[in-house]
Amino acid sequence: MVPNHLPHLDVLDAWADVLGSTPVIVVQDVGPKPRAPAGLDVTIVDHDDIAAALGSDAWIIPSQTSACRSYGYYLAWQRRPDYIVTIDTDCYPDGSNLLWGHAANLRRNVTLDWVNSGAGLYYRGFPYRIRDASPVTLSHGLWSGVPDFDAATWLHNPNVRLRPADGTRVIPRHSFFPMCGMNLAWRTELTPAMYFGLFGPAYGFDQYDDIWAGVLVKRVMDHLGLAAISGYPSVEHRKQSNVYVNLVKQAPGLAMNEHFWREVQRVPLTATTIAGTYRQLIEGLPDVIADEPQGYTVRLKLAALTWVGLYE
Repeated sequence: MVPNHLPHLDVLDAWADVLGSTPVIVVQDVGPKPRAPAGLDVTIVDHDDIAAALGSDAWIIPSQTSACRSYGYYLAWQRRPDYIVTIDTDCYPDGSNLLWGHAANLRRNVTLDWVNSGAGLYYRGFPYRIRDASPVTLSHGLWSGVPDFDAATWLHNPNVRLRPADGTRVIPRHSFFPMCGMNLAWRTELTPAMYFGLFGPAYGFDQYDDIWAGVLVKRVMDHLGLAAISGYPSVEHRKQSNVYVNLVKQAPGLAMNEHFWREVQRVPLTATTIAGTYRQLIEGLPDVIADEPQGYTVRLKLAALTWVGLYE
C-alpha cells in the first residue's frame, strides 16, 4: 500500500522485481490519478473514490498528508490477505528482501515480559510458558540512507546516513517506540487498530500520524499479548525533506506529543478483541489532552471510533 502525492508512480518501477504479482493499492492524495506501471497489479484510488465509498464518513481520511494512507489499509483489509505492507514513494530497494523479510517476521513468535540474562540458552528461573509464546503481529522495517529524524534533530545532524538493517529486535511490552509508516507490515487482523488519524492543513499540523498510530496500536497489542519487532527488512530512504517546512508542520504538535502517550498508557483495558480493545482505548482517552491544538482530541476520538466501526 502506497500513499502518493506525485503525478507519477515511478517508484513502483524500482520495486517491480520485488512485487511481481503482489497487489498494490495506491491512495492518490492530490492531483489526478497517475498512470499505473505496466506489468503490475495496481489499484489507484483518490479522494473522490473515498467519498463515494464512505459517504458521510469520508472526513476521517484527511487530505494533503500521508495520513490519507489509512483508506488504503481499509481497502487492503477488505481483500483479506495474510499481511499488509506499506512503503512511501521516496523508499527504494536496498538489497533487503522486503516482502519475504516482513512475512518471515510476521510468522515468528517471540518472548515478552522477561529478558534473558545473557545470550544463548535461557538461564535458570526463566519461565517456560512464556518462551516464544507471543505472535509477532507488527513488523517495523527500518531504512538505509536518510534517517527518519524530526526537524530539530536534522538541524543538528544534517549528514547522518544509515546502512541497511541486518537484524531485528523485540519492542518490549508496555514500552512505546517511534513507529514510522515508511516501511511497515502487520497481520491483517490488526488493521482495525491501524488508523493514522487526522492531520494535514485542515488540522494545523502534521507528521505525527504514524507516531500516534503506533502509540495506540502498541497499547492494544500490549494488552492482548501481541508482539512488535523492528529492524530488517530495511528500504533505502532517499529524500531528505526540507527541514524548515517540517519544523513548521511538527511544531504545533510537539508539546502534545509529550502527553499523548501518557494518556494512552493510563486507559484501563478489559476487552478481548483487537477492534474491541481499540474502541475501549479511544473511548477512555480524555476529551482534552494537554497542549493540544484547540478541540483536536475530541475530533480525533470521533474519527477513530468511526474508523473502528468500519470493522465491527
